[in-house]
Amino acid sequence: MIGDILVYGGMALIGLGIFLIVRGIREQHAFHKKQPLSQTSGGVNGVHTGDEGNSSRIDVRSGGVIMVGPLPIIFGSDSNTSKKAMVLAIILVLIYLLVVILV
Repeated sequence: MIGDILVYGGMALIGLGIFLIVRGIREQHAFHKKQPLSQTSGGVNGVHTGDEGNSSRIDVRSGGVIMVGPLPIIFGSDSNTSKKAMVLAIILVLIYLLVVILV
């Protein structure tokens, strides 16, 4: 009973993840297709220069958690993102332990 719910829920989450990845790729492709060539090319490491010579820095922070069984692998580009990923990992480990104990 609960095993079926977990299996179908996991399959739904995987399907949702694939859908969101494909949607993001399509939106990014459409966005870059609409931009003039001078704004989409020539940018290195998040620094884009336009026709005016002004440069703007885009600060991208990323991080995540890879669960290998009950063991989390945490990564992040800065300490704040890594702390958020660590909280997510603790929550995921607790959910894992609850499922293992209850089933």
